[in-house]
This record gives sequence, C-alpha cells and structure tokens, in this order.
Amino acid sequence: MSKITVISATETKVAEGNGSLLEVCYDHDLPIPFGCQSGKCGICTVKVVDGKLAETSRSEAAILEAFDCGEGVRLACQAHVAGDVVLEPING
Repeated sequence: MSKITVISATETKVAEGNGSLLEVCYDHDLPIPFGCQSGKCGICTVKVVDGKLAETSRSEAAILEAFDCGEGVRLACQAHVAGDVVLEPING
C-alpha cells in the first residue's frame, strides 16, 4: 500500500491506500475538496509536492490545460496512486 499525505492550511493527514486518489482521500477523511467527481469542475485540483501519481490520461491533461493549471497539478478524481505521495489541495 502507498502512503498518501495531504497538507492543508490547518492540518496534515496521512493514510494508506491504492486506486483512485479521490476515493482513497474520501475513504480516509483526507482534506481534499471535490465536486463533480468526473474532472469537469476542477475543484479537486491538488499540487504534487513529492512522490508520484500514475501517468496523466489524455482527458485529464486536456482538462488541466483548459483550467490553465501549472506543472505538478493533478485532478484527484482522475489521478491514481502509484506510490507514496505528498499533496496540497489547491482549492481548500
């Protein structure tokens, strides 16, 4: 299992899990805000501070480009855990 660390303005939480990043965060009460869960709203954007997520899909890349997101930004609802990772929510 991979270790997911979420650093927010008020707390740092850690959990272990695999699969969809948003599902792991939701299941372990990690502070990632979310909305549509399909990549259209951009609420669940996170900055990858350290570590790695699975490769960005073409649809996720297109959405990130449409939202003018910088390097290292991912959508929690589209990204999958691929090892230990440290994240900061952008909208939270």
